[in-house]
Amino acid sequence: MPINISLSGIGRLANAIREDFLPIHCLLCNSACDRPNRLCDKCDDDIRINIWPCPCCAAPGQVLVAHCAATTAPCKVHAGLEYGGVVRELIHRWKFNRAADLTGFLVRRALTTVPRIAGFDAMVPVPMHWRKRWYRGYNQSEVLARVLSRELQLQSGVRVPVKNLLRAKGRPTAQHLMNRRQRHQSVEDRYTACAPLEGQSILVVDDVLTTGQTIRAVAHCIAGAGATRVEAWCLARAPLAANKGKAHPR
Repeated sequence: MPINISLSGIGRLANAIREDFLPIHCLLCNSACDRPNRLCDKCDDDIRINIWPCPCCAAPGQVLVAHCAATTAPCKVHAGLEYGGVVRELIHRWKFNRAADLTGFLVRRALTTVPRIAGFDAMVPVPMHWRKRWYRGYNQSEVLARVLSRELQLQSGVRVPVKNLLRAKGRPTAQHLMNRRQRHQSVEDRYTACAPLEGQSILVVDDVLTTGQTIRAVAHCIAGAGATRVEAWCLARAPLAANKGKAHPR
């Protein structure tokens, strides 16, 4: 009789064997720990929650500054973590070292400080050019969107489908190597909608918001396709001071 074992089941079995028979070390500082997410107490405590964010662009600490009165946000942004320190290291490990088992942990931590999100027709991940996706093997924004959809369904019982409704053109230079001006130029007219979105409410999903140029371009594209409501959800938001003249992963 054939035995049908999924790859995900094999992965869970391997993790269980590792945790039962091998010592667990913190993913970041390599000290011994017994936490299920494999972070020691110190590193876990150093995760920066996005406290008092701007109600429009989610910039950390900007709730009373009216930051977006001067720099209008393209859409309302939800971001539960502040990008820097331990959060930055975790996202880099998750994104560039293929630590897929961190996805659920990061999403759940980000959701602890973000109000319940509801009323959307679809979650749309920020797309990658097909060549970059082929090279990396996956689109991290799509992975986030699928885990976010699952976690929100557990909260509310309502499933918001994840739909790849956008296409992205290629660019000559990797985004994490660009400065702010180059990033602004690179996203102009980069995204196109695959289908009309008349009257729909769309939640854009991405990993990190830094300068905001990517979200601005995506929101403009979705609104141009007819959507009546566009908001964005990100794992983390970079502080405003960190954006001046520096390059970031996204």
